[in-house]
Amino acid sequence: MSRSGSLAIVVAGVMVLVLWATPAPAGEPETVAIRPVDVPASGTNDPRAQFYIVDHVAPGATLRRQVEVINDTTQPRDIALYVAAADIGGGEFRLGDAGAANELTGWTTVTPTMVRLGPGAKGDASVTITVPSGATSGERYAVAWAAVSASSSPGGGILEVNRVGVRIYLSVGPGEEPPTDFAITSLASGQSSDGRPIVTALVRNTGGRAVDLSGSLWLRRDAAARAVGPFAAQLGPTLGIGEAEPVLVPVRPGVSPGPWDASLVLHSGSTERSGTTRLTLPRSRWSASGELHTTPSPTGTRRLASVVGAVVVLALLSAAVVRRRLRHATGPDRAVEL
Repeated sequence: MSRSGSLAIVVAGVMVLVLWATPAPAGEPETVAIRPVDVPASGTNDPRAQFYIVDHVAPGATLRRQVEVINDTTQPRDIALYVAAADIGGGEFRLGDAGAANELTGWTTVTPTMVRLGPGAKGDASVTITVPSGATSGERYAVAWAAVSASSSPGGGILEVNRVGVRIYLSVGPGEEPPTDFAITSLASGQSSDGRPIVTALVRNTGGRAVDLSGSLWLRRDAAARAVGPFAAQLGPTLGIGEAEPVLVPVRPGVSPGPWDASLVLHSGSTERSGTTRLTLPRSRWSASGELHTTPSPTGTRRLASVVGAVVVLALLSAAVVRRRLRHATGPDRAVEL
């Protein structure tokens, strides 16, 4: 997409920080970004607070956070600012459509609701959350969005609406913030649908806050051997309170089946947990150079053998028929052996 085209769609989360940090080089998509600019004292030990609005407040409290909106395009942009509902399920932070509401969106306002920024310009906005005094304890989720409508032509109809956002994880309750904790309950080897070896960890959220998981796997022949790795866990698993979901770690082609001592370390913010086990990887159908090795299926092999056998039988029968005909034509004393 050229720099004169419509804006690139960017998901809420870490990508927002990457995009605002460096203006897009020539030839790369233009972007609009939004990021928090003030980190609460309670969030200094949680790296997620650098990218998201993460906090714990008592019922009746008011929370204010400043966000910065950046227009990293070559055109002036009218950028709409609003909050929409989100939830967590199936290992994902699920984003609601514009206008999607929940309890948290009813407590939250974004001011202003629209900013006009010139090329390369930045603007400030405030996200205010007013928690009712009768709010029940628990964690709520939403997203503060910055959205731009792209037209197909000057004066033309709306082509698409692109948006970027900052996640909101708000814990409500008396006293101190609930602990963040999770457990790796099992580790097992397996194979992906395309034949690559993988290690699967089953992880359960055992704390009182949602967790966003990342981490790495190391493999060793034994305690004294040099480790092979790291192999990065697939990014993105988010577990709600009490949820359990698999975390997948692809192992690069070329690593022998094993056996191996596998050690997995996962993080959510400053919380770290690890798990170890002895496992044997399945043999990869991919070589270290990225070539796919294909092996005939047993059914295909049996079919091939049947075809070859039938051809051989037909050839022998044909030879016998020809031999008999030649003997009959030349006489027994002049038979031609085939």
